[in-house]
Amino acid sequence: MKGLKELFQMSRQERRGTIVVLALIAVLLVGTLVVRSCGKDRSGYIVEQDEIEQFEVATDSVTVTVEKTLKKKKRQHTKRTKQRRSGPKKSRPNDKPRRLDPVPQF
Repeated sequence: MKGLKELFQMSRQERRGTIVVLALIAVLLVGTLVVRSCGKDRSGYIVEQDEIEQFEVATDSVTVTVEKTLKKKKRQHTKRTKQRRSGPKKSRPNDKPRRLDPVPQF
């Protein structure tokens, strides 16, 4: 039990530091909750929704016209290929099984 008691013993400075860190964490949590609750402005959302619907109606009625442009046709280049001379086929090495060396044991 003596070892467990020493684990939870703190000096005055350590206790103060722990309290400060816990207070900062609590302030950050409360701050994030406040920011999230204030960020939900419903009146702006309704205006945006109306604008989105108007945009969708306008884009649904748009027709796309494509005009063909006359381009000069480029002359296709003929590919000049060299004929490869096939020489005698190279011989392949025999498919003999490889020699397996033993794995060193440590």
